[in-house]
Amino acid sequence: MTKTTERFAAAAIFAVGILLLYLTAPHHGEFWWSDSPRHALNGAFLKDFFATLPHDPKAWAMQYYVQYPALTILFYPPLFYVILAPAYAIFGVSQSTALAVVLLHYFALSYGLYVLSRRWTGPIAAIAIGLSAMAVPGIALWGRQVMLEIPSLAFAVWAMVALQQYTEKARPALLYVCVFLLLCASYTKLNAAFLFPVLAVTILWQYGTKALRDKHVWLAAILAVVGLIPMAVLTLKFGSANVQSVVSIPHARAARDTLSGWIWYLRHFPELIGWPLLLLAGVAAAFAIAKRNIAKLSRSDAVLLISWFSIVYLVLSLIDLKEARHALLILPPLLVAAGLILPALLPARRAGEMLFALFVLGTGIYTWKYAPVPTISGYREAAQWIARHAPQNAVVVFSGKRDGSYIFNMRTLENRRDITTVRSDKLLLGISIRRDLGVTQKDVGEAQIARMLDDDGVSYVVAQDDFWTDLAVMKRFQDVLRSPHFKEVAAIPVVANIPTPDRMLRIYRNLGDVNPYPGMIELQLQIIGRDVKGKIGK
Repeated sequence: MTKTTERFAAAAIFAVGILLLYLTAPHHGEFWWSDSPRHALNGAFLKDFFATLPHDPKAWAMQYYVQYPALTILFYPPLFYVILAPAYAIFGVSQSTALAVVLLHYFALSYGLYVLSRRWTGPIAAIAIGLSAMAVPGIALWGRQVMLEIPSLAFAVWAMVALQQYTEKARPALLYVCVFLLLCASYTKLNAAFLFPVLAVTILWQYGTKALRDKHVWLAAILAVVGLIPMAVLTLKFGSANVQSVVSIPHARAARDTLSGWIWYLRHFPELIGWPLLLLAGVAAAFAIAKRNIAKLSRSDAVLLISWFSIVYLVLSLIDLKEARHALLILPPLLVAAGLILPALLPARRAGEMLFALFVLGTGIYTWKYAPVPTISGYREAAQWIARHAPQNAVVVFSGKRDGSYIFNMRTLENRRDITTVRSDKLLLGISIRRDLGVTQKDVGEAQIARMLDDDGVSYVVAQDDFWTDLAVMKRFQDVLRSPHFKEVAAIPVVANIPTPDRMLRIYRNLGDVNPYPGMIELQLQIIGRDVKGKIGK
């Protein structure tokens, strides 16, 4: 088989894998993770912005947030949304379009792993390593949703491909490509910036003090620093929650000054890649510790993989906010190690490659059968009901856990771009990003709540049963909805493949004296430390 034929075969296999991932993923508005519809909505914001090109961008952006109050456009790096916006312009705003863009990155991730590992092993093992990124449950979970992990990881893997080629060929252009791709990864998801030390360590190991006298190394370093400055400014100005997650989180799952904090990610590796591949990676690590280079990696290649894992693991463990999905950034070295060990150990190299491919296939079957993506439906149906029944320029309050899902699904309905959604938590509470970080309640009674809804022109309310009713003001809000002031006109079941507290969405019509011209509203956007003003209703 020629090299070109092999690459086409690998691409075809990965394309089939992507198709299977798409078919097993929710793509009709059944969002589960709260960030997912927000990422999807951020792309719609950019698409609408460039379609409008407003004379006053700040006022336009505020008005957009007032209408669709689930935006997080300044809280996250923007690159994925820049890529997503043209796809929306061509194919329409939908979860399906957003997922397809994520899966294009997923294809790039798998192909990048194939290219990265092909230098060290045969074609079957290299393709299996690429497929392992689609097969393991942790990556397949977050890659089948509109999330930033896979797009960022795809850029990061190709940056490591460029770095590997640079250490072999010493071509300056490859170093600049590596820095550019790492910047792309960082501007997709912030924690990809943790890979810049890996770049520095690998280059210093390969070239020693000679690297310090290389003008291209210094130019690349300057480009990296200058390139990261805008993101640092955005993070400090609008991403206070990201800064807080590094330095201090009350009641953290595993604080960085505890043993549990240092082994937290280690304990989650089995659920992320499964025991078979994890054990293979462990065997490879044991040989590396024993200084037995059975896979015949060059020293710079070994340093690249080891520093990739160890440096990023160290930095992630130093951060108080711990989520298993953050560890996706350190999984590629484990997958590569797992793919290299069997062909190196078994007498027949091809048999080792085939055996590893069977391990990957078995892991993929396990993921398909036992680790499906959680799906939660009912929110698109609620949005469609409102679109059919709400009057022109209606103001609708949403009260529930998955406001992002409802609001994004509302935005996908192009024929009802006149409807404004107001969140009950924005009306009645002050939340410091998340409830566990602090919440204040407005001192208003039931009569005041009813009058507030009337004055704001609220014609309908979409409410999850018993949403945050442990808070007194939210309990009073629910009591108002169940009073004669409102009438329940629809009940939409929330259907999920996992246990979930939101089981029913009820739609209430306001029977009070609804203000036809409610005017301006001001909302606190504590996630970026700003207040937002805009017009609601006619």
